[in-house]
Amino acid sequence: RTLLDKTNLQEDLNNVITWADLNNMALHQVKFEVMNYTLNHTASLRELPFSAENYTYSLSDGCTIEPSRTVRDHGVLLSSDGSWSAQISRVVAEARRVAGWALSAFRSRTPRTMLTLYKSLVRPHLDYCCTLWSPMKIGEISRVEDIQRAFTRKIDGLKGLNYWQRLEKLGP
Repeated sequence: RTLLDKTNLQEDLNNVITWADLNNMALHQVKFEVMNYTLNHTASLRELPFSAENYTYSLSDGCTIEPSRTVRDHGVLLSSDGSWSAQISRVVAEARRVAGWALSAFRSRTPRTMLTLYKSLVRPHLDYCCTLWSPMKIGEISRVEDIQRAFTRKIDGLKGLNYWQRLEKLGP
């Protein structure tokens, strides 16, 4: 928030890099990222000299770490505005890609085969860290559920049924 905070963080970063060098540890400094959490991203606020987004941090090799809007940590995209939209978009795209591959690679559309494919290939992408990024907006919930809706539509014996009837027929 202040120049003192920026200076302290830079000193801490230098200390970590020095400690790693002394202990023969290699840090991948090109992977370093900094993200500033803000609730207001208006252009006028970012242009002010005391804005945290104007601070840059230097590495031992002279490179600077530029601020980023999203950072990936343990497979989860964190956004500087605190929303999970980028993570949800990535999860939906990946689950859709895997579902498409499964449907093209397997001809059988029996309920057992399709449920096995969904539970073993698609759902892990939707479930990974979902307690952290769980969608709260109706549009985001719908985007995630659309994956399951589309997949269950392809199951033999369930065509023509609405989504809730398909789920009921498939059981718990």
